[in-house]
Amino acid sequence: MSRGILNNVNRVTELVLRWGSTLCLVGLLVIVTAVVFMRFVPIVSMGWTDEIVEFAFAWMVFLCSAELWRKGSHFRVEMITDWLGDSKAGRVLGISLRFLSLVFLMVFTYEGALLAIKATDRSPVFELPKTLWYMVMPITGAIMIGYTVRDLYLLFCRGRQA
Repeated sequence: MSRGILNNVNRVTELVLRWGSTLCLVGLLVIVTAVVFMRFVPIVSMGWTDEIVEFAFAWMVFLCSAELWRKGSHFRVEMITDWLGDSKAGRVLGISLRFLSLVFLMVFTYEGALLAIKATDRSPVFELPKTLWYMVMPITGAIMIGYTVRDLYLLFCRGRQA
């Protein structure tokens, strides 16, 4: 694949992850504010909001996680990697950590896909399949696997930290 195509895919992925998580956050803010307001001024029942809050929160968390993974901005303890720097031991540690991450993400994606496929229940109010709630796990897991493979490529072929 050419570098231009990969850069375009990276930009589109960034936009989808950022805007998706932002829309979920805004939706949560609006709905939770409305629910709190309705407790003080009970005009209409807002029992249906639980499903939307659950859905938006799950998607927001996993989309944000994938975006942080994409940028390499997720929480991590860097004391040892900073101490080792660009030495051979530092490269070996970086490669080892990314391989371990890759194994974890593969298991996470596989199990998330199984959970999404096996989910047969429906939401109580809107009657939506719960698969919609769980599909975010294999989707974002696959995205994180892709970026982990990119990081490994950069470490192996170019010798730089990703």
